[in-house]
Amino acid sequence: MTVAEEPGEFRAADGRTVTFSRYGSAGGRRVVFHSGTPGTRHLGPRMVAPVESHGVELLVLDRPGYGTSTRRPGRYIADVVDDVASMVDLVGWDRFAVWGGSGGAPHALACAALLPDRVERCASVVGPAPFDADGLQWFEGMSPGNVEEYTLAIEGEDAYRPLVERLARETIDAARRGEVPIPDVYDLPESDRASLLARMSDPGYMDRLVASNLDGVDGWIDDCIAAIKPWGFDPAAITVPTSVWYGPDDVLVPSSHAQWLLSHIPGAERHVLPSGHMLEAAELDAIFSWLLSDG
Repeated sequence: MTVAEEPGEFRAADGRTVTFSRYGSAGGRRVVFHSGTPGTRHLGPRMVAPVESHGVELLVLDRPGYGTSTRRPGRYIADVVDDVASMVDLVGWDRFAVWGGSGGAPHALACAALLPDRVERCASVVGPAPFDADGLQWFEGMSPGNVEEYTLAIEGEDAYRPLVERLARETIDAARRGEVPIPDVYDLPESDRASLLARMSDPGYMDRLVASNLDGVDGWIDDCIAAIKPWGFDPAAITVPTSVWYGPDDVLVPSSHAQWLLSHIPGAERHVLPSGHMLEAAELDAIFSWLLSDG
């Protein structure tokens, strides 16, 4: 059985268009997912499989600048919370669990911090710590490709945009040649490279890659600039049950970021993934099992 994607759209209070997708059957356990950077609301079969197996109703929005969601230049991580609140209000949700992967993880934490009466549980998965985190050497252990990206993001959009536009084109070109769609300068471990190659045979893969890269350049730029600015909330203020998941071999978001989050989010639970940055079926199943648990 294939879980259908139901598109949705609403107008934000400031007039922006926000698009989202809904997966699963009405009445299922309610979860909001924040995709990585670059990302899209259009999920592949590997990401949708837990929706069916766990009986979940899942919402995924395109952050500003991705797809047909209107760009919001200068946005902060915390700004996504207004869009999430509007989205769940539109579909009639009161309470829900939330998780985010990679660049989406800080946005999930923002929901936990700023919507404590609505978020039941939150998972930060292979996600970064704040750039201004006390005592953290933010770039230590990070791949040269990511260091270059964030260094230019610090300089601003004019410096950063040419690199993102080039990377987006190279990603699509590499995928069309059947190669790993991330340049060698990112120095991924073999487990992540194998995982990326395996996904290329999934139905609709190229369409999703174009949506998250070529159609998501503005969102990609604004995600990374937001990541190195103040987030707009304090992780230490999170009171809802939260888990932090990380891979010991991850070079995109080194494990030291997870250690910082674990030591600063009250009561945060540690979950160590088998290898690097990419998630396989067993890890996705474990994340959803935790999100839907009562203890």
